[in-house]
Amino acid sequence: MCMERAFQPVTLGPLTLKNRFIKSATYEGFFEEGIPTQGLTDHHAALAQGGVGMTTVSYGAVSPEGRTFHNQMYIHEGTLPALAGVAEAVHRAGGKISMQLTHCGFFSKNKEAGKPLGPSRLLNQYGLLNGLPFSKEMDRDDMERTAGHFALAAERLAEAGYDAVEVHMGHGYLLSQFLSPATNRRKDAYGGPIANRARFPLEVFRRVKERVGHRLAVLVKLNMSDGFRGGLTVEESSYVAQELERLGADALVLTGGFTSKTPFYLMRGEVPLKGMIQNGENAAEKITMALFGPLIVKKYPFTPLFFLDQALQIRRSVKMPLAYLGGVDGREDISRLMDAGFDLIALARPLIHDPQFLLKLHTGEIDRTACDRCNECVVEMDRGGVRCVK
Repeated sequence: MCMERAFQPVTLGPLTLKNRFIKSATYEGFFEEGIPTQGLTDHHAALAQGGVGMTTVSYGAVSPEGRTFHNQMYIHEGTLPALAGVAEAVHRAGGKISMQLTHCGFFSKNKEAGKPLGPSRLLNQYGLLNGLPFSKEMDRDDMERTAGHFALAAERLAEAGYDAVEVHMGHGYLLSQFLSPATNRRKDAYGGPIANRARFPLEVFRRVKERVGHRLAVLVKLNMSDGFRGGLTVEESSYVAQELERLGADALVLTGGFTSKTPFYLMRGEVPLKGMIQNGENAAEKITMALFGPLIVKKYPFTPLFFLDQALQIRRSVKMPLAYLGGVDGREDISRLMDAGFDLIALARPLIHDPQFLLKLHTGEIDRTACDRCNECVVEMDRGGVRCVK
């Protein structure tokens, strides 16, 4: 019975999904000079054809300086026609579509944007070899302008036919950097206790909600834990979740990990180091990864439902819809999550491995995914577009 509930409709604000499965945002790589290619349309249309209730386009930078590298997509008039085409294809296939709203903060090697912005002046290891060693501490004008970029990006997506937006407060990007005590060292009203560190991310959410909340579902991807000592804790995340519930978030997608420190905290399983070395943009990056890769990129073993304990703490702190993400293998896991009171299930690698995974699961053709978490799909993101190599 719990398994069948996952295939029943669910309402998120102004949006109703045909089932409780969403494709989690994972960077696709289907872009040329920042413009989406046909591959992005085909990728998300295939997911909709495979039965997912809503698919999420990953990393929609809200401004040019919000990109982690120069040819990454950002949401502006030049990308809207292609993005509208993705939405139209998903709708024809019977699904709904969301876009992740993101700003990289200090995690940038985009020299075109100048010195990267962050909650504090921080060492930017990602951009070190590209001449961007430190971030600039954002002032009030920077924050006001950036919050406006989030709201404007959401407005543009509404005009392009999107059904939802997902404000990214996870994985060590800008809003996550404000939440984390490891990267937010401010002494003003935006630093210190979690109520202060959450102030700017909550302001951004409020601006987006006010701008498009009557038309689009507004979700938040929220770190439960950064995955390292001195980072955001699940207790602090519970506070943020309660504030987002108070402000009217339509759902939270629960996640964890910090791209600049613990990138595979979310992607449990193998670390495809060989491919990551080959994908380095220059000799310095390749040499650095070859010499220090095993130290830089920590491996975390895969276990089913690896975020469940943390997610249950958030579940107990709020009544709002929650999407569980992390280590969902098949029918048994889905039933367990439905029984535990989660409203949605976010999937990534099982759907990259097989876009028809949900249809096969529902008909009983299979009981679990065949994805072995080799994580070679991570390497393929930088080789023309995400795909399963097996």
